[in-house]
Order: sequence, then C-alpha cells, then structure tokens
Amino acid sequence: MRASDFIEKRKFERLNMSLPITLKHVSDDGKEKLMDGVTSDVSYNGAFVTDAASKNLKPNDNLHVSLVIPRDNTRDFPFSRLTGKARIARIEEAGIALEFGERMSRLFVAN
Repeated sequence: MRASDFIEKRKFERLNMSLPITLKHVSDDGKEKLMDGVTSDVSYNGAFVTDAASKNLKPNDNLHVSLVIPRDNTRDFPFSRLTGKARIARIEEAGIALEFGERMSRLFVAN
C-alpha cells in the first residue's frame, strides 16, 4: 500500500491529550459499571481511551462519558468540559475509540 491509500476520514482535528475520563456502561441487564480511563487523543466528536477496563464492552455499545479539559489546554480546544453519550466505534488492544453523540454537552470557553 502507498501512503496515498490512507485518507484521513476525521472531520475534526485530534489533539494528543492525556486526560482522565470517566465512563459509565449500562449492561443489558441494567447493571451500571463505572470505569476510569485516560485519553490519548481527543477531538470535538471523539476520543481514544487507554487504561480503561474494556472487558465486557463491544463495538456499538453506548457509554456515558465525562471529560474535563484543563484550563491550560483550553486555548487549543474549543471547550472545557464534555459530558453525555458516546458510542464505542472500535476496540483495539491499545484501547477504545469513542464517537461522541449529537447530544453530547460541551461547555464552551468564553474568550
């Protein structure tokens, strides 16, 4: 394969940011499981999470996520807090790729 065969499909730039993230998964039987993880990158519409217990999770599962962007990083990022629903786009050995839902709440930073 050539380098030109790889086309970037993301709409928004991803920033390499190692941030704590809280994930809540509700299983089919209604049990809630809270998990803590760390992002390796974040964008307006997704994140890649490492160090999260992905056991019993599968692609297309929905999670509730909560993520805070430290004030020092808000100049590079359009918001300071994210909460809401995310879908697991894929699970890799290195972590979980999340796609943020349309109803994700984003607290924007005032300039």
